[in-house]
Amino acid sequence: MLTATLHFLELRRYFADHELQEPFHTTVAKLTEIWHCTPRYSKLIIRKLCGLGLVQWQAGQGRGNTSLLTLVGDFDNILLRESKLRMEEGNVTEAMELMNRFGGYETKERFRNWLSEQMGFSTRTVLNTLQDTLQFPVYRKIFTLDPGRVYYAFDCHVAGQLFNTLVEYNQEQRKVVPCIAHSWECSGDAREWIFHLRKGVMFHHGRELTADDVIFTLNRFLRNPGAYEASWMFQDIEGIEAIDSRTVRIRLQEPNYLFLRFLCTVQASVVPEDVMRNKGAEFELQPVGTGSFRMVRLDEGICSLEAFQTHFRGRPHLDRVEILIFSGVESGYFGEPDWTVVMSSHGDTSQKHRKVLGDGGGVWLDVETLFSCCNLLVFNQDKKGVHNRLLFRQVLDHIIDRERIISELGEDRIHPAYGFRYQEGGQVKGAESSPKLDDSQLISLLAASGYRGEIFRLAVGSFHYADALWIQKQAERYGIKVEVEVIDRIEEGEGGYMSSQHDARLFGSVLGNDEVSELQMYLQKNYLLSAFDQPTFEAVNDQIRQILREEDEGKRQHGLAALEQILRDTTAVLFLVHKKSNASHHESVRGVSINAYGWLDFHTIWFHPQGAHRKLVH
Repeated sequence: MLTATLHFLELRRYFADHELQEPFHTTVAKLTEIWHCTPRYSKLIIRKLCGLGLVQWQAGQGRGNTSLLTLVGDFDNILLRESKLRMEEGNVTEAMELMNRFGGYETKERFRNWLSEQMGFSTRTVLNTLQDTLQFPVYRKIFTLDPGRVYYAFDCHVAGQLFNTLVEYNQEQRKVVPCIAHSWECSGDAREWIFHLRKGVMFHHGRELTADDVIFTLNRFLRNPGAYEASWMFQDIEGIEAIDSRTVRIRLQEPNYLFLRFLCTVQASVVPEDVMRNKGAEFELQPVGTGSFRMVRLDEGICSLEAFQTHFRGRPHLDRVEILIFSGVESGYFGEPDWTVVMSSHGDTSQKHRKVLGDGGGVWLDVETLFSCCNLLVFNQDKKGVHNRLLFRQVLDHIIDRERIISELGEDRIHPAYGFRYQEGGQVKGAESSPKLDDSQLISLLAASGYRGEIFRLAVGSFHYADALWIQKQAERYGIKVEVEVIDRIEEGEGGYMSSQHDARLFGSVLGNDEVSELQMYLQKNYLLSAFDQPTFEAVNDQIRQILREEDEGKRQHGLAALEQILRDTTAVLFLVHKKSNASHHESVRGVSINAYGWLDFHTIWFHPQGAHRKLVH
């Protein structure tokens, strides 16, 4: 049906000046030009369209004579119907391409309003059973769901719904709690760890998890560290063995008081050895885990999750989660969301959630306000250039006026950044700003830095493109030529994110409220490592070794503060602005829990039937 519809839409658009039900003259030759096909195939298409009641055709007599064509089908309604059908089938990209290609303003608005109504919570009848579904849009693609390879916050979040770790970190209690392992022991010197696995932990493909899967998971990082950016967390492992099918012993080369916390990260999620060996690279987009949801569909337009009925903690309350992927659409495309939806502004630059909260529509409850993202400018010391010089970096630091970025770009940019995390009252200790310099002073210092008009090549992820353009424009005022290139990580291949062709990279860091995510910034190759010259690299590594061997958490926090000060002193990294993420939910939504990535955990959400006006979809 779509092919015939497409042919009709192409025909109607070409003959847009002709009224419906009014015959007009044309030729088969003209149709071949419109459809880019042979005369014979054009005649087949016309017969098909006539059979569907979309056109009427009266063939001309003799070679070269014109025929009469009558357009019967309502262009806008047919386009709207087909776009809705594609969307309902989960063919999001196809539906959007169809609407963007043929839709006028009014039709696009009708489609947008219809889409907005579909978002949120609905109850559908499937095989005579009510099925609770949460559907919501995201404006980013999913790169990988292999937990060992995840990089972006949203990928980490989705992987966290599909997999489980040996142990988990409870953000509220600030302690490690059981998960796949129901119990564990540690030697006095923090070098030997023994984990006791739960019975009956099942993978989505129906096999029970054993100690061999845990060993296989960790050995991935040890045997091929270059393939896994999180391998630094497990570099201290000296040996792993299965005492029996449900007991694992891990020995470390040196004491590491954060090792248990490393095992809580999404990257340490246990994967099934048999599936990994069979699927290889396909596992990244066809994941099989033990999580409370299992993957049923993933393509460029949709990610569909279903409740895992036999999850060891009990099945989720939700039956299905549908994530519609609009990676080529601006955030804020949709109208106001259905009032039963759980809303988070994470990544939503439209800020429409604020209007919803203000306009009412029931009682909305704030979960928390998160300063979840800090924009960073990271210089590439692996490449030779003027950016290697401290004075040039200091000049650029002065040129980038954080307050102006916030006032001019607005949206979710809230505070100037002086460190990874926002602190009430503004600056962190040791981050005192230098006196402001006027333009003549900056131009003089720029000349002294050795800058001679070279192109400063800046790589940026698509999420932070506006910030990069602002810096480019501001730098041009002082004669610095900045070339901005959008490079999302998936395009970089095995070489890592930072290309040898770029002088710096602008990206956002999303840190959980814990030590591990901060250490990750220094040790994982796709974050800050390229910013360190040899003396800085050695100073950072020495400080990290002390942190890992320190049992007292307070002293570890002092060590992390010292690491951050190294970045400020060397201007190896420029902290730009903090971005804010609000999370709110309607009173009918229960079991709301916000994870370290600023997203909602799907496992615990449920909807109170007396408070929510459910959308019944049959």
